[in-house]
Amino acid sequence: MNKTSCTTARQYLDGLASLLGRLDAAAIDRLTEMVHQRWEVDKQVLVIGNGGSASTASHYVTDLVKTASVPGTRRLRSLSLSDNPGLTTAIGNDIAYEDTFLFPLEAYGRDGDLLIAISGSGNSPNIVKAVRFAKEHGIEVAALTGFDGGAIGRMADLHVNVPSDNYGLVEDLHLSIGHMIGQGLRARIARSHVRA
Repeated sequence: MNKTSCTTARQYLDGLASLLGRLDAAAIDRLTEMVHQRWEVDKQVLVIGNGGSASTASHYVTDLVKTASVPGTRRLRSLSLSDNPGLTTAIGNDIAYEDTFLFPLEAYGRDGDLLIAISGSGNSPNIVKAVRFAKEHGIEVAALTGFDGGAIGRMADLHVNVPSDNYGLVEDLHLSIGHMIGQGLRARIARSHVRA
């Protein structure tokens, strides 16, 4: 539920415009470089999120694998751990909902991979548990949050925060950040291909 909400389209648009100017563009570029480094050494980028952020996680993977692809080069290996409802519900039902990302991360994550954790509050127990595992097993963590960043903002190797308590505004900008990363990644892969 939104901590704050807008009552008019103008209020919403003004909120977005204000937040755009407060985003840390340098941190977003660093995240793009972290993703590009995984492409260079053929490591994975794993993405997680709940609710609307689960859809954003899927969208990130679409852009990282398809939009960032350059003809004649290999694709980035990227997966959204939010995308298997059978596995997610089996874990939630049979084990615990807080293990819904930990379980597949244990299966797929490897030393040197990158985990992108997307969470409005930064405090979702299943996200926090996955981030903790990643930090303990050589998986670098980038957190995309809202509010004050929560627990994952403090734990992450890189933190990109949308400083708002309106979930809609936070989620909109998390999606935009994904587009920035995808386009930046494609440019970096294209430059690498030209040099090769």
